[in-house]
Amino acid sequence: MPKSRTTPLLAFIGAALLVATSVSLVSAESQRAFVGTLTLTGDQEVVGTVCAPPSVCGDPDAVGHARIQIVPALDRVCFRLDWAGIDGSVWGAHIHGPATRSQAAGIVVPLFMRDPTAPGTHFAGTDGTSGCVVDADADAVAANPHLYYVNVHSTVYGPGAIRAQLD
Repeated sequence: MPKSRTTPLLAFIGAALLVATSVSLVSAESQRAFVGTLTLTGDQEVVGTVCAPPSVCGDPDAVGHARIQIVPALDRVCFRLDWAGIDGSVWGAHIHGPATRSQAAGIVVPLFMRDPTAPGTHFAGTDGTSGCVVDADADAVAANPHLYYVNVHSTVYGPGAIRAQLD
């Protein structure tokens, strides 16, 4: 009975698929998702070196809640933000970093952003919104969330009305 040439070929293909599957599982495992529930307040806000806690840099009587989910493998950041008592109207919310609790930093992931000078496009001072964005910086944020923060900007508190670190 003649030996089939397809048997070694099938064995090779099977081994290659096993290796490829193992590599993608390890790769996906190394990029763990981040899920955080945050309470944002004005006393956590930092504005450069001029204003930092224990001074209240943000809106002193405003509060917000955020649920942030980051899936690095998809570069996806999903959010649910609710806020109350923010003076002025809300025009933006972002993830900023890298920064400690006492530092301010630039925008890394824009969650939403309206033109601060365009009336009628903003949210009210007590409102909320949700959505998902795709951003290449999702990997860095998920890897070290304690170095990033979320803040909400208003027409009265342009640099930030409320804030919370992602840890």
